[in-house]
Amino acid sequence: MELRKYLNVTYISSVLGIVSFVILAITLSKEHLNQVTSIVLFPFSERLQPGLISSRFSHWFAITCALILYILLIKGIIALFQTKKVSTYPEMICQEEIAVMLDAVDSDDDVHINEKMLAFMNQFDESVANIFQVDKSDLKSLWVLQMDQDEYISSIKKENDEIYQSNHKSYLMIVNLNEHLKPTEEDKRIIRWALEQPNPQFWDDRIKHNFNGENREFVFVRNYGEFRLGYALLFKQQHIITQERLEQFQAASSYLMLLGKIDNLTKKMIKYILEKVV
Repeated sequence: MELRKYLNVTYISSVLGIVSFVILAITLSKEHLNQVTSIVLFPFSERLQPGLISSRFSHWFAITCALILYILLIKGIIALFQTKKVSTYPEMICQEEIAVMLDAVDSDDDVHINEKMLAFMNQFDESVANIFQVDKSDLKSLWVLQMDQDEYISSIKKENDEIYQSNHKSYLMIVNLNEHLKPTEEDKRIIRWALEQPNPQFWDDRIKHNFNGENREFVFVRNYGEFRLGYALLFKQQHIITQERLEQFQAASSYLMLLGKIDNLTKKMIKYILEKVV
């Protein structure tokens, strides 16, 4: 098992290459060996290259050291690009905040629940802003929750412009944690349209044409099945959404499609978010 990590193409080819040059160093004439050495050591100064009068061992040693250096350099470059590629596509964000929030929801400490829930939402907004490379204060991100009539009656103490009736049985609560970016009537119409789409994750760059408003690009994710929890992004600029950023967001937000199925969580979110925004 310990030797298995060495049994790959890189190591085997390296060993075979070095063995081949050793054989050449032994069998070639001095003139040919000097030509091979010059080719292998072409990036180096002539002062570092063994001459025609040098021993075979000097040629062999120089060739071997050069090959090892080249192999290490190539592996380093490959590792650098692989590291960048992996870091570009995060599979998930806010994992710690989600775990803490779910633990808090099971407790009876109202202040603790509210604190951890808002901490998760704020951290999620910040991570999404980093993905799309916009300032968090300029990010138009809307958290969308659906309430039934009983939740609405028991939760709402006064009128709130972030809540509107979706149909005769349910209400939508649309919240932006950035207080200076309240949801507009256009935002509500776009979200109502988004909830009619079959795909729980999608984006659209034609909403300027379709809704004749100020928004140009739109991203939305919601839970599977009966709607309870969603998250929307609206951009007034074009070309904010690229294929690479969209893939990152879809991977990072995929768990929202499941969080909305946790009934206890959505009920607590409705209750405690309302305490902040009402």
